[in-house]
Amino acid sequence: MKAIAVLILLMLCMRVLWVPINIVNLIPFVKKAFPFVLFVIFLGCFACKKKQRPKVEPISPDVYVSILNTGLPYAQYWKNGEIIDLSTPNSFPHARAIFGVGKDLYVVGQASLRNDLYATIVGQYWKNGIVANVESSISAKELVDIVVSDRNVYIAGSGRNSMQNVEATYWKNGVAVRMDEADQRPSEARGIFVAGNDVYIAGSLTRENDVAVYWKNGAVVNLGDPGRTSHASSIAVSGKDVFVAGSENVNFYARARYWKNGVGTFLTDGSEYGSVVKDIAVSGSDVYCVGNVLYSDNTSAAVLWKNGMPQILPMGVSASSIFVFNNDVYVAGEGFESPLRFALYWKNGVPVKLTSGSKGASASSIFVKNP
Repeated sequence: MKAIAVLILLMLCMRVLWVPINIVNLIPFVKKAFPFVLFVIFLGCFACKKKQRPKVEPISPDVYVSILNTGLPYAQYWKNGEIIDLSTPNSFPHARAIFGVGKDLYVVGQASLRNDLYATIVGQYWKNGIVANVESSISAKELVDIVVSDRNVYIAGSGRNSMQNVEATYWKNGVAVRMDEADQRPSEARGIFVAGNDVYIAGSLTRENDVAVYWKNGAVVNLGDPGRTSHASSIAVSGKDVFVAGSENVNFYARARYWKNGVGTFLTDGSEYGSVVKDIAVSGSDVYCVGNVLYSDNTSAAVLWKNGMPQILPMGVSASSIFVFNNDVYVAGEGFESPLRFALYWKNGVPVKLTSGSKGASASSIFVKNP
């Protein structure tokens, strides 16, 4: 409409130019044309007013949490307010880690072959609710972490080798992959991360003491002081940097610690009775660690460290897993309200209870993705 108004003005001006200049003749013409031009310009402005777009509500992500120590004959996980049972022919099942990709959901853990406390424990996993065991040259005893990358399924844990010794390992699509020294001495694997074609495993080897290590494609990298007991529980990779979380003993007490490219940093000042980091995540330039601090009065607190700065998580006694999604920070763990302990997670520090506390369950792992 504005273009039409301009065109009319142009035509009027051309008409004026074609008429011999005579002020007396021009004034009546302008008086007649001016209101019409203003009306056309008004219509053009009204028509060009921007239409408001309908408000689009943001899509809420799906939140998945695996639940440990349910005391039930089936494992469980939580999704968006609903508890889902995972059946198994075995007893005392535990869900330790959860991972989703596309429409597939994976949960890993272990169970007992018989309904008694001394029964053999076997590692098992569920894909979309269907249970399966990991059978290979190293049979799974305990499955603790899982990653799916490029359609390949990687599961970290401990297994029994042909000598019936417990050995830290990981399975790629069900096939066990051996790692340096893991079959030569007591060892454990606690976390896994896959970056491109590289597979990283966090864990420990027992030499004079338990020593925190990680393996990259099976090659061992030492982290902890050989003269101290240390453990590695989780690993994350960002670009060329490798971050490993865990603890290292000082004066016989464990202190929360993480290593970046092999250089260790304590997250506490040592005034606590003990502390540990159980999971680590890197988002941009920020490093997040979660775990717990134990005090001398035998109380404990769930803690989130961001770039080394601690945040006590309300209602929490322990934090076990962290996931950063769309700038929101999700942490899974265990809460306590006397006399009950219960599974919960925090979103940006706000607690969400998952269980009633009647079974004393805890949240072992959290995963977040778009529907």
